[in-house]
Amino acid sequence: MTTVLPRFEGSGRPMAASLVVGGLGLAATLVGGFADAREASHGYLFAFAFWLSLCLGALVLLSAFHTARARWPTVLRRQLEVMAACCPLFILLFIPVALTTRHLFPWVDPSPVLGEHALHLLEHKRPYLNLPWFFVRAVVYFGVWCSVGLLLYRWSVRQDAEPESNERVVRMTLWQRRLAAGSLPVVVLCLSFASLDWMMSLEPLWQSTVYALYVGCGAVVGVMAVVGLLAALGQGSGQFGALMSPAHFRRLGTLLLGFVCLWAYCAFSQLLLMWIATLPEEVMWYQARLHGAWQWLAALLALGHFAVPFLLLLLRTIKEHRRRLAAVCAWLLLMRVVDMYWLVLPALHPRQWYPHWTSLTAFVGVGGLCVAACLWLQRGGYTVPVRDPFLLHSLRVPSHE
Repeated sequence: MTTVLPRFEGSGRPMAASLVVGGLGLAATLVGGFADAREASHGYLFAFAFWLSLCLGALVLLSAFHTARARWPTVLRRQLEVMAACCPLFILLFIPVALTTRHLFPWVDPSPVLGEHALHLLEHKRPYLNLPWFFVRAVVYFGVWCSVGLLLYRWSVRQDAEPESNERVVRMTLWQRRLAAGSLPVVVLCLSFASLDWMMSLEPLWQSTVYALYVGCGAVVGVMAVVGLLAALGQGSGQFGALMSPAHFRRLGTLLLGFVCLWAYCAFSQLLLMWIATLPEEVMWYQARLHGAWQWLAALLALGHFAVPFLLLLLRTIKEHRRRLAAVCAWLLLMRVVDMYWLVLPALHPRQWYPHWTSLTAFVGVGGLCVAACLWLQRGGYTVPVRDPFLLHSLRVPSHE
C-alpha cells in the first residue's frame, strides 16, 4: 500500500504564504487593538472561537469514529487527525484572550452601571466566574485536547512507518480506539465548559443548558464541511479525495445532514425554552439577536444553516456528486462563520450590527496560522493512514446500500 499512495508534497510555498498572511492579519489586529481595544478583543475572540471549533470538531468526530469502530471513514481520517493535532497552536493563540479579559467579560470588573440586581446575581456566580479559576479551567481544557489530539495523530503516523502489517500495527489501532473511547466524554465535557467560559460568559447574566450542545453540533458541522470541501478539491494523484467513491460522499453527506438537523433542533429548543420562561435574564440574549440588524443574520442562519442545506442534502444526486456536495459544504462553512459572529459580537453591540475591520483581520490572521500548522503537520506524510488494517475495507465501500 505504501508504494501505491505517494506522500503529501508541495506544502512549502503554501505554508509560507499562510504564515505571512496570518502574521499580517494578527499584526493588523494588534494595531486595531490600540485604537479600540474592545472592538479588537471581541473580533479576535470570534476568530479564535471559529477556528478552534474546527479543530475540536475534528477531535470529537475522530474520537467518535474510533469509538464506533467505523471502517468507512478510514480514507478521510488523516484530515481529521491533522486538524485535531493543531490544538497546541491555540495555547499561544489564547494569550490575547487572556490579556483582554477585562475588555471581554463584564464579570471580571463589574460596572455599577449594571444595577444593584445584576451585581447581586454576578456576586452569586463569583465562585465560578473569577480569573484564577477561569485560567485553571483553560489549562485543563487545553491539556485534555492537546494530549488526545497529539496521541491519536502520532500513533496513526507511527503506524504508517511500519514496513508491513504486523502485530504492532494492530496494537496501535487498538490504542487509538481505547484512547478515543475513554477520552471522548472528557473531550466533549471540556468543549462544553469552554463554550460557557469563553462565549456564554460574555453576557454573564444569561444562561442556557442547551448552549454547549448547540456550539458543539455547530463545530462538527463545520469540520465535516471542511472535509467534504477538501475531498472534492483533493482529486490529484495520491490525494485522499481521489480515493473516495460516490458511496463515501453519500455517507459523509448523510452524516452532515444529521448534524445540520441536530444543530437546528438545539437552536429551536433553546429559543422555545427561553420564549416559554420569559425570564428577564434569559430574554435579553435574544432581544439583542432578534431585533435590529442582527435579526437579518438570524433569518439567514435559519434559512442558510438549516432549511436550504436540509433540502439539498436529502437528495442522493447532491450527496453522491462531489462538486455539488462541495458547494453545499462551502456554503455551510460560510454559515458557520456567520453563526459564530452572531454568537459573539452582539455582546458588544446589542442594539445594532456594527462590523469592524479587526474582525476580518483577526479571522484571516488566526486562520492563516491554522492552515500553516496543518500544512506543516502534513509535510512528507501520507494523505491516508496507509497501514490501518481497515483501509482496504474503507476503499471498498459498497456503492449500493
